[in-house]
Amino acid sequence: MKDLGERIKEYRTSMKMTQADFACRLGVTGASVSAYENGTRLPSYDILIRIANILGVSTDSLRSGWGYTDSLLGRRGMGSVTLDVSRLTQEQRGILQRTADLFADYNRLSGGGVSGEKEEQKGS
Repeated sequence: MKDLGERIKEYRTSMKMTQADFACRLGVTGASVSAYENGTRLPSYDILIRIANILGVSTDSLRSGWGYTDSLLGRRGMGSVTLDVSRLTQEQRGILQRTADLFADYNRLSGGGVSGEKEEQKGS
């Protein structure tokens, strides 16, 4: 299971963001980001919230691997997608979540979905 630092690094790199860029947006030093990602230092709760906002994920997702990003996909581990929602309001984030849920429900009810999903289900 991945730890907090590994998840921070995974989300950051998926956004094509360097440690220096991330540190600048976060308002900390590059050494601090490195320490968070290597697990030699834990971010404060305030910093953890800023990290989550910048990466567009929930603090739950950072701490446990489950959360906003995973719920957008409907299930864990299927084609990771990370969205930068840091510049969206809470209302806009809610709209985005509800829209993703509607698409997931539509795909479930119509038998559609992720490319190759039907073939995987038939083979099971």
